[in-house]
Amino acid sequence: MNIQRCNELIEIAGRQLVQSPREWILFLEFVAAYFKSRNILHPVIIEVGTAYNAQKIFYQEFLNGDYVGIDLGYQPKRESPKRYYPEIVGDSHSLETLEKLKTWLAGRPIDLLFIDGNHEYESVKLDYALYGPLVKHIVAFHDIYSHDPGSPARCGVRPFWNELVEQEKVSPLVMFKWGGLAPQGRFQMGIGLVVKE
Repeated sequence: MNIQRCNELIEIAGRQLVQSPREWILFLEFVAAYFKSRNILHPVIIEVGTAYNAQKIFYQEFLNGDYVGIDLGYQPKRESPKRYYPEIVGDSHSLETLEKLKTWLAGRPIDLLFIDGNHEYESVKLDYALYGPLVKHIVAFHDIYSHDPGSPARCGVRPFWNELVEQEKVSPLVMFKWGGLAPQGRFQMGIGLVVKE
């Protein structure tokens, strides 16, 4: 993975990349190495909750991923390139949205599922229940260390992740966390991975 190019893309994306840059690079390096070691040349990557959909270019450029983002149809305030719009517009909890994805997959398994939608506990749990069974390799959760006293509802990923760690003792778990505050200065982020293989 070309770190210089990754840093350039992070600079271009700016705040539209809703990730801690150092965590994001470590995560991408791990996933790229994982896929390379298994000769997965064109991984299927699904992202639930895309915000600006700025991560898409990273998945395509560094992982050569076949990518689909699922979101409610978030629209940036200013005109943005097409890459910033989700491929499937809909509620990730809707069976109709799930069926759209299954049609797009056409029987292929998901190689990387990145869950970063609604951060309430029940929402994260439902996203995992609906999309997790379609995954062959890696399920990633964003904001596993989040703690935002101003918005407790946004902190549901953390308790769900902690429960998942207890449940998935037979699966390898990987956690990425960078010290200090997240770029927004509000709360820690963190990325947690369940490796299903």
